[in-house]
Amino acid sequence: MSKAEHEDVYGRLDALGQYETVSSFAQALYELVAGYTLGEGLQAQWLRNRFAEYLDTESRYHGALARLASEEVTTLSNLRYATEKREIALRALLEQLRRPVLFGAAEVGRLLVMAECYYQLGAIENVVERLECAIEVGADHNLVHFALGYNRYVLAVQAFTAYSASTGTRQVIDEAHYRAACLRAVSAFQEGLSGDEFDGQLHWWIGTVLEATGFSEAAAASHERASEIMAEAKDLTREPAEQDELGLDSSGDYGYERQVSRKPITEEEIQEAADLLRQSYRVSDLLE
Repeated sequence: MSKAEHEDVYGRLDALGQYETVSSFAQALYELVAGYTLGEGLQAQWLRNRFAEYLDTESRYHGALARLASEEVTTLSNLRYATEKREIALRALLEQLRRPVLFGAAEVGRLLVMAECYYQLGAIENVVERLECAIEVGADHNLVHFALGYNRYVLAVQAFTAYSASTGTRQVIDEAHYRAACLRAVSAFQEGLSGDEFDGQLHWWIGTVLEATGFSEAAAASHERASEIMAEAKDLTREPAEQDELGLDSSGDYGYERQVSRKPITEEEIQEAADLLRQSYRVSDLLE
């Protein structure tokens, strides 16, 4: 493919953002990654080309989803074909991204692009590893810390809980390791606190994970702080409406004003984690 220039990257970002199946959180994160590709020299150009390939892969995939959604009849085989094409492309891109060790911003960008590839492939352990490395070499941003906390939490659930078909819930099978892993997720969320509106999201997740590990009082304090931040944002930035400034329904769907009793983790609660990444955020809210 031809060299991707700065404007080409942002043009690709704009095109990808037109698809309803692309979360605005992902779009904001991609804009953050794009910033690490804008340097001069061969390393920046190499990374810019790889990031452009990633965006092209995602555009083809989400374009296929849009076409399938517009058809009267969509077969499982068509959906599987689109997914498999995406997986092949992402694995090929990862092979390129594994080889070089870059420097400065280019290395941060390389690690973040790798993390995104692994995330789309469902390789959560690899996502966590790359995000940790990215933070170590300079990716000190609340979106990256949020992503690390979220993926650490998912990894804890995958490793130390098991689904029970009889109850429809996930049961903790290793309390000590589950608690330790969840507290590492809390630590990542806390590292992302920066004094802006996005702290509301981070405090809510801190409270949710603390509640899951049995620290009810600390969880209640975090949920209360999240509610305060969201209320302050609502009062300062807009007219009253059904949704708060970051696009989350403050009436309770995401628990900003609820106190969750300690109980087994349900499949719905795990899905709730994924749903947060699909909500509507303004990029300016997240990147300022």
